[in-house]
Amino acid sequence: MEYLQDTALIEITKKGVGNMGLVENRRLAVIDTVFPWKLSGFRYWENQEIFRQRPDTLFFATNPHTDEFPTHIYNFSDFIPLALSGRVTDVYNVFLNLAVSLIGRTQLSDGTIVPGSNPLLNIWPFIQVQNIKLHTTLYPGGGLAPTTPINLLQLDKYFSSIFTNIQEIRTLYPNSIYVPGMINKDFYAYTRKQDVRPIQLVFSAHQGIRKNFPLMANAFNQLDNSFHLHIIGNWEGYLHLLTNNNYTFHGVLQPEQIMPIYQSSHVFISCSTQDHDAFDGFPTTAAADAMSTGCVLVTTNPRQDRYVLASGLDYIEINENRTLNEILQWIKNNFHQAMQIGINGSNKIRSHYDAKLVVKTKLKTMGLI
Repeated sequence: MEYLQDTALIEITKKGVGNMGLVENRRLAVIDTVFPWKLSGFRYWENQEIFRQRPDTLFFATNPHTDEFPTHIYNFSDFIPLALSGRVTDVYNVFLNLAVSLIGRTQLSDGTIVPGSNPLLNIWPFIQVQNIKLHTTLYPGGGLAPTTPINLLQLDKYFSSIFTNIQEIRTLYPNSIYVPGMINKDFYAYTRKQDVRPIQLVFSAHQGIRKNFPLMANAFNQLDNSFHLHIIGNWEGYLHLLTNNNYTFHGVLQPEQIMPIYQSSHVFISCSTQDHDAFDGFPTTAAADAMSTGCVLVTTNPRQDRYVLASGLDYIEINENRTLNEILQWIKNNFHQAMQIGINGSNKIRSHYDAKLVVKTKLKTMGLI
């Protein structure tokens, strides 16, 4: 029991699970990769909310990071002894590559190796012996590439709960639970958009082919000085595509720096498509954050996702009948009507994507609250 000498574990043990109104005799451990890391987006907010709703949760990182977090983060190498001493009954993770790593199935029966997976993270023998329940969330990316043969995964043999917002996973695992992405709506607070010129556009994403920067740049180059573009992310190598100089390149920013840009902007542009690495979900995390503040989402919606948001009501869709440039010109000429779409989208995102509600759904499904 020497591991219980850790201060954080001692304080949790003193409180007692039953005294916190939680399901007794159950204890959750969350395993992440690079964590705590604010730039991981929804994972950071989700884990904060898990701790708020289940404060006895133990958090582990395979690659511990340095951003602040309300409780101690343990190194994954300490998982087995701490799971024993802390009497862990449930383990939760996000993304396919970590899920298959934990159960030792990084290589599928056809020889496919799941991108980003690591066989050294296999804890399946321990999970079996201790009769621990596994739970996972499968969002786009994280090893779930377009070429990943998901029909070979057989995750329902290992995981008691599978959460997802991907139609392919819902079809393959009928017992999986639909959950949207999530935002911290208290952090990304709604702000009424001012009727001012230039109209402020935002393109915010980590550099990748599927983000389709050239499509955005081509449309922006055709605009007049009624528009100003904010570019957030590691896009240094793409700026030469812009001939319209009405833009500000911010580079990579922390959430505290991004939030005021979203709040003062009118439109968020997402031109996502598919590449060999991933097929973005809808909306992207950055898009959902911006929508929460009231930005009008203009997007390709590459998955044709209709689960929560309605095209033309909650966002504006780029398609073969309506180009990005045409949409932006329409917003300029119909500003107040466009901003109402932003309000609709914000209301929908804030009511359905709220981390408090999404985490509560997950914990209830796991039987932990």
